[in-house]
Amino acid sequence: MDNEKFGNFIKELRKEKNLTQKELAKEINITDKAISKWERGLSFPDITMLNILSKEFNVSIEELLNGGRIKPENKENENSNIKEKIDIEKAVKEALEKANNKEEKRKAKIEKAKKITKIISIIVFAIFVILQCAYFYLSYQYGFEYIIDSLFYIVNEIILISMFLFLLFTFKNKKVKIITTSVFVIISLINIIFMSIYGFRNKTFISYSNNLQYQFIVKQDKETNEVKIYKNAIVIFARQMQNLVEPANNVKVQWISRDIFSITYTNNDDELKEYVITLDEDNYKSSYRPFDEALIGNWQSVNYSNKTTRLYVDSKNIRVILNDDIYTFEIEDCVSVREEAIILYSNKVPKFIIALDNNAELDEDTGIIKDEGTIIISEISTDKTKKEELYCTTPKTNDLSNYNYVNLAAKQYAIRNGLLYFSYDGEKTVVVPGNFSKIESYNEGQYQISDEKIVFYYEANYGKYIVFSEDKGQNWQTEKLPFSGTIKSINFPTAKVGYILEFTDETMGAATGAIYKTTDGGISWQEVFTGISDGYSTVFKSGTEMIFASENVGFITMPDRMGEVSYLYITKDGGNTFEKLELATNPDCDYYLLPTIENGEIHIKIAVGYASDESSYKTVEEFISKDNGETFEKE
Repeated sequence: MDNEKFGNFIKELRKEKNLTQKELAKEINITDKAISKWERGLSFPDITMLNILSKEFNVSIEELLNGGRIKPENKENENSNIKEKIDIEKAVKEALEKANNKEEKRKAKIEKAKKITKIISIIVFAIFVILQCAYFYLSYQYGFEYIIDSLFYIVNEIILISMFLFLLFTFKNKKVKIITTSVFVIISLINIIFMSIYGFRNKTFISYSNNLQYQFIVKQDKETNEVKIYKNAIVIFARQMQNLVEPANNVKVQWISRDIFSITYTNNDDELKEYVITLDEDNYKSSYRPFDEALIGNWQSVNYSNKTTRLYVDSKNIRVILNDDIYTFEIEDCVSVREEAIILYSNKVPKFIIALDNNAELDEDTGIIKDEGTIIISEISTDKTKKEELYCTTPKTNDLSNYNYVNLAAKQYAIRNGLLYFSYDGEKTVVVPGNFSKIESYNEGQYQISDEKIVFYYEANYGKYIVFSEDKGQNWQTEKLPFSGTIKSINFPTAKVGYILEFTDETMGAATGAIYKTTDGGISWQEVFTGISDGYSTVFKSGTEMIFASENVGFITMPDRMGEVSYLYITKDGGNTFEKLELATNPDCDYYLLPTIENGEIHIKIAVGYASDESSYKTVEEFISKDNGETFEKE
């Protein structure tokens, strides 16, 4: 189709009717600009306009499409092609009807979409207006807030958008729509500005319980670091419960178990702090059992493929073994949270929190966790930490003797489950630091308990360690020993000077080894003596024992297990050299026994019997030295 030819024909028809472009546009209900473009050949009318133009100018659609009237001389050709023309007109008519139907459907869909949008907008508007009204009411009457501060402004924005959409599709006047849009943009910008100022002033932490039934909200002021704690009450509204007593940094919130919620943070002095809340904070009870009583017993990881966490609890101490690390906590330094949790402190720093698991119940009479109940333990840190479930490996029965306090007499020790308990005064029992799982008990002489020095040893990581106290068990120091053989004797005549007899091998009653000496309380050791010469080498006897009466004067026994003569040797130079001590006048006597030290006096008993059967010993002669081993006289 020739657009230019068509445009000229329209122009010609318009002038024949003495119409201007504006008048024609008004007649057929379009713009004069559209007619101008037709006549200039810049565009062609929509197919729906052909029928309107045909009627307006009283010409056929074919003539419009041809861009001119059909001449009379062409009538015969027209008659010959009448069938073809009828087909064309029919096709055009069908196309026009189809286009009209399509346009009507499109307009109907648009109107339907506008109607649905208006309905949805008014519903959303009503819901969020009610929500905002509820917020104002709850805030004024009960002090509730949105769980997130920015929600107030987000609700405002939703109200504005829904109202704007309703008005936009209600009014058809362009000026009204422009005014509505301008007002919406201005108010919306103001709301967004206020949200940027006040909506993000607090950093919000939201934590859900394990069953998603409860939640706590913590808000931290980004400028002051003040922390407020909220309890969820009504969907997205929460009411403030309390404030932390100090500004907090590096805040981490976590549900431990059940209804135990914890806040871990550091204060302005970079000290680690732990704050624990329970869901029943508002339920007051006149008294609670200390939670440590519920834990008494031994605990281990539920996951059998990962037995890295163990817990040993008695009435005095809680010991945690995590991988290869051992932590011991005195009960008096820990803090119970109702009857449901306990925070373990070391030097006033929180290290672990232990809480009842969801399946745990307390026995009403004893307060101990019933069978099958488990506990949750979590390391306290501002970083992400792993929670672990533990079960009790010591069965609960009616006999609770296994769970009673570790009560010791004065200057006594006991080893249970790898823990060494010690009491100096018979009143306070402490746990000695170290891993004593490889030791069931000590032989006499393998440890020392005196007013000046308390010394034990243990084995760990293929080495041997001594742990000692010089203040009656209040503070302990651990040092690694420079040897790994069998410790036969430990003796400190003073707090700083001490000796250890160590064997590296024992064969046929003989033993190789050495005596080691320290002069700095046990920090460093030096080998000073390797045994008595037997003509071939220097050895000890497998039953050799050692004792020192002072810094320099000491004794070792050389008992013969084969029935031969047993001897006693004395050193006066701090273990560097030993000489045989010969005091007995009875030729049948043997030196089986070590001397005893009492009130600065050295007592020696010389006996008759068999070295392999101490019960057969019979004392024959006794000697005493009152001058530190220089001279002896018979008692």
